[in-house]
Amino acid sequence: MTTTAFRKIGLAWLALVVAAFGASCTFAESDAESVFATEPIIATVNADPDAWAQLAIVDMDEFPWDTESERRFNNPSKTIFKGADVGQMVYSIFAPTFNTTIYRGAGMGAHYHPYWEWGYTLKGDSALTEPVSPNQKNGMYYRKREGGWLTRPPNSLHGGGWATGGKRPQLPYHLLLWEEGDGSVITVGPNADHYFPDWDRQPDPYLPDDWQSVKGWKRPWLVDSQQDLEWEDDSQVAGRLVKWLDDDMEFGFRSQLVKIPPGWTPPEGMKGSYFENANVMRYLIWGDMKVWLFDGPDDHDPQAVSLERQGRRRHNCRCSHYHDNRCYFI
Repeated sequence: MTTTAFRKIGLAWLALVVAAFGASCTFAESDAESVFATEPIIATVNADPDAWAQLAIVDMDEFPWDTESERRFNNPSKTIFKGADVGQMVYSIFAPTFNTTIYRGAGMGAHYHPYWEWGYTLKGDSALTEPVSPNQKNGMYYRKREGGWLTRPPNSLHGGGWATGGKRPQLPYHLLLWEEGDGSVITVGPNADHYFPDWDRQPDPYLPDDWQSVKGWKRPWLVDSQQDLEWEDDSQVAGRLVKWLDDDMEFGFRSQLVKIPPGWTPPEGMKGSYFENANVMRYLIWGDMKVWLFDGPDDHDPQAVSLERQGRRRHNCRCSHYHDNRCYFI
């Protein structure tokens, strides 16, 4: 599967699809542990035209941490979604600093990826440097805080710290990251290389000189959803509130923050819906939600699963039908 296919099929929509089947439905509440996935969810590339896909739910508290050989970014991580053969969605916690040292040209140096990335800060902060040239030593500094969104296109330089001065993250950084590619990085300059920071193997194809052929370095989209955006009425579903993080149909990735008020119910007459060419994913940030597990449009006795996130439990769910009491999620 190409990266284009992964973008279109694997991570095409991070938002909400509401379904209400009316008074004829009954709902069997389920607390069965078997409902929650214990291994990464695998993207659907070619949907079966004769069957309805089943949603998957991840309880982030109970989902296992990546093993030592699988962990990402040299920090604790949970890989909760994978493309059929490329790409992944990862939850990771970056440790805070424990000294007063200001790093000069820290880490792997300025680098880029030959694929797209999207990231949302669940908690804490990160100090990002965003150079516009391989020759720049002090790239634009950006502190990505809780609620911060990042869309990073291929060939977007980042990292490397500051050669003079510098700033550091202040808190543990809880990151939800979508990678379209294989997790490799390409560094720039005299010691340029192409490698996996997390694994002892070589990328294929191996492109250590790729940076010299880049004619235009791309810029990321960075937005602080708490400071820079305000809630607005959802034009597609009455009673919901949204913040638009990204809506790029050309490259196939869309993302919203959605807030459901207490006591919300789907508008009268709303029908079930689905996407033919997209995997839909949601991460519950706060509140509680009831997810209905339908076998298909003729299922009038769906299984219901209650999810909550109020300071103790975290859930990520990929679903098409739900009913909420009150919640706030991406």
